[in-house]
Amino acid sequence: MSMDDRARIQFTDIVMVFATFVTFGAVAPWIYEAIEMGQGTLDPFSGLLLALALPLMLIAMLVSVGVAARSG
Repeated sequence: MSMDDRARIQFTDIVMVFATFVTFGAVAPWIYEAIEMGQGTLDPFSGLLLALALPLMLIAMLVSVGVAARSG
């Protein structure tokens, strides 16, 4: 493996990340509406964890692509 091959993102990874981000963007309003309804019955910490679910999924997706690029 030469130095030029390290940390390259595959085209399929880019397509999958783009499709996932578009899907998250399309579904996010419904998810956040459901989170707002659930926060009324949850304690503050559980409501915070529920509200952070979607942003944490997006961060996990970016980390996953980075790991795939480094190992691939």
